[in-house]
Amino acid sequence: MKKQIHVGLVLCLALVWGACSRKAFVATPPPPQYDQPVEIVKEISTLDIPIEVQMNVLEQQMTAKLPNPFYEDNSLEDNNGDNMMIRVTRRAPVRIETRNGNFIFTVPVHIWSKVGWKMEQFGVSLSKYEDVDFDIDIKFVSKVTIGSDWKVKTRTSDNGFDWVSKPVVKIGMFSIPVTSIVETIIDEQLPAVAKLIDQQVTDKVDLKPYVLDAWNNLQTPLLVNEEYEAWLKITPLELMMTPFVSKGKNASFVVGLKARTETTLGTKPTVVPNPTLPALQLATTPVDSKFAVGLIAEVPYAQAKKMAMKQVAGQVYEFQEGKYKIEVTDLELYGQGDYLIVMAALKGSLNGKVYLRGKPAYDAATKSVVIKELDYDLDTKNRLVKTADWLAHGKFLKMMTPYFTVSLASQLDEAQKMIQQNLANNKFDNGISIKGKLNDLSPQNIYVTPTAIQTIVRAQGNIDVLVSNP
Repeated sequence: MKKQIHVGLVLCLALVWGACSRKAFVATPPPPQYDQPVEIVKEISTLDIPIEVQMNVLEQQMTAKLPNPFYEDNSLEDNNGDNMMIRVTRRAPVRIETRNGNFIFTVPVHIWSKVGWKMEQFGVSLSKYEDVDFDIDIKFVSKVTIGSDWKVKTRTSDNGFDWVSKPVVKIGMFSIPVTSIVETIIDEQLPAVAKLIDQQVTDKVDLKPYVLDAWNNLQTPLLVNEEYEAWLKITPLELMMTPFVSKGKNASFVVGLKARTETTLGTKPTVVPNPTLPALQLATTPVDSKFAVGLIAEVPYAQAKKMAMKQVAGQVYEFQEGKYKIEVTDLELYGQGDYLIVMAALKGSLNGKVYLRGKPAYDAATKSVVIKELDYDLDTKNRLVKTADWLAHGKFLKMMTPYFTVSLASQLDEAQKMIQQNLANNKFDNGISIKGKLNDLSPQNIYVTPTAIQTIVRAQGNIDVLVSNP
């Protein structure tokens, strides 16, 4: 009988001990996963496009078009027997420079003349002639206007001429007034040359191809971040232009391109270019080149998990002065609209999975993505109240919150460096190149996507589109 009582007591104690040492278990269904579309704000930027028109091309064309000889009189008898022959030829190519928004044309000419006198007296004819050579530079000034159709027009007038070498002709007792005669002849020819210049400028100086090349090439997406396959897409909207200014011997002007700038992720976006230039708007003040575009900085869930697990692995968390202990064995992260869902697998005084939810936010002071308002998912909280009330309060949440802080500082610095390199000297065909400087990166919105937490970063700076002759 004593033996039976002993066995029964042991069984009773074992049952009580088993009941007391039984660990709580929670089985919470995972919250549903859904993602919001990422919409990067389309920024409005003004791109500064300095365009330089090289005068050497126009000089060559003008030189070829001017008649040579410029003027020719091969008779001593004409002009009421002026006893003078003259030939005006171009001695060097036409020179063109810009000054105060105008074109200045210089036509260097060489003048040969045969001058003298002839007398008939008592049936005897006497004459004496000398050849003389001298040079002058004829000058013209052209006021430049540009129409809304991008056509360049000039209104040219003579600007006098400079004597390079003056003729002095004296035959015997006679001084021949060659200078005044030549000046009269040149003055008579200047209107025709001015008209020829206006015609040549209208025919040969065409700004539209320069601007159209820039307009078309800028619509080609530009890869600004290879790692994330981020493409810069520029959609031109308006064009404005400053007056001509001098740049060395060339003419330069600035076209301000107002455009919508945006970034897209993934494969190179398909763009159907708009080939039609809008009407030109003339700007009376300098074009302010401001560049802004939305870029992507992201924290992949796998990276966030890896960083968090480094901190929680092997950690034992105690509650109620050591009465309960748990360990986090695994983490998983995914998105639910604006919220990040965190699954934490636990073992110890509580076994199973609990689900936390919080809102990602950007902390400008640390350049980090942080989780705010971290709390239990509603189903998890309800089950914890019934199963493990000691865990249902905020202590565990406060412990876990810092683990999901991820610094973006190095990523933003690297993105800024990469974008700056791409903007430093990006050349297209047809003499188009982009040069810019990135001044600032400022994070804007945060999105929870299927694979990562993405931060939209606003990049600001200045950008020039350089156009030169092909």
